[in-house]
Amino acid sequence: MRLTARSTVFLAVFAAAVLTGATVMAAPITLPVGPLFIQYTNDEQFSVSNSIHSTNATSGAVTSEGNWGILQISNIFKGTALNPQGSDIQGGGANIFTDGGVGGHQITGIFYGTQVNPGGLSAQGGVVDLYWQDVGKANTGADLASGFDPTRRLNQKTYTGYAEPLNPGFIFLAQLIYGPGCDNNPLHNVCTGVAPGTGDGTAKSYQSVNLAAGGLWASQLNSDFFTLDANGQPLAPAQDIRTDSNFSQNGASAWNGVASQCVPGVPCDIIGLRSNDPVRLQVTPEPGTLSLFGLGMLGMGFLRRRKQK
Repeated sequence: MRLTARSTVFLAVFAAAVLTGATVMAAPITLPVGPLFIQYTNDEQFSVSNSIHSTNATSGAVTSEGNWGILQISNIFKGTALNPQGSDIQGGGANIFTDGGVGGHQITGIFYGTQVNPGGLSAQGGVVDLYWQDVGKANTGADLASGFDPTRRLNQKTYTGYAEPLNPGFIFLAQLIYGPGCDNNPLHNVCTGVAPGTGDGTAKSYQSVNLAAGGLWASQLNSDFFTLDANGQPLAPAQDIRTDSNFSQNGASAWNGVASQCVPGVPCDIIGLRSNDPVRLQVTPEPGTLSLFGLGMLGMGFLRRRKQK
């Protein structure tokens, strides 16, 4: 095979693109390797009695949960890992993603399946599904004001405009599973010092990537970076993502529960909440990227040997 000057340029450009993580595709963005700091907004519902009813996406059975909501990522920044290693990440770096608004690039999602523990200061279980949209439909501010729409929550893991698993316009990125770390109790996967409904507060949590669920970002987010819990104690198993959600009822009354979500004849205690950032995580190299980089270097070495002959 004869290699032309054009082939030489192509291989050099290809290797450089792999090295820098560049992408020629419009969606989704390529996450840079290293720590990241993420800002987002949520519209959500909370029930201390776990009386929120929805439909299981697979079986069609009615399920109950204590907390669920929709999310929209506004910005992603490069971050800096703090000492001691494995404890936390701070922001302040370059901006690598900004929400494009309705009609632009968006990263959205839904969280669901969380069970609130008695007293409302902790919860267990639950997952987060993340999606990329080239032509986004989400606006958490507008949807907070207009209110929860039961016709948009087609099942537990679907809310139109934010999470549509069957819509090819929604590219699945990853599923995150809530895990231990917010305190020393393994059954406390979300912790807060203020029970929602009694005042404003912050809910702390950790999540790990569910590799079995797939997703374009799953392997990169599977870092096991957080080896220390929120109190600085060893965390086993290690977690991939750390979140602090600053929540408030202020301005969220339109997301209070509707009759169709609650058990007939039982007082409906579902309240609306709004919440926001930050999320911290560590991005690891794609396994395939390392292989491609090696192939690119091999190709360039071959070119050099051919030239010497």
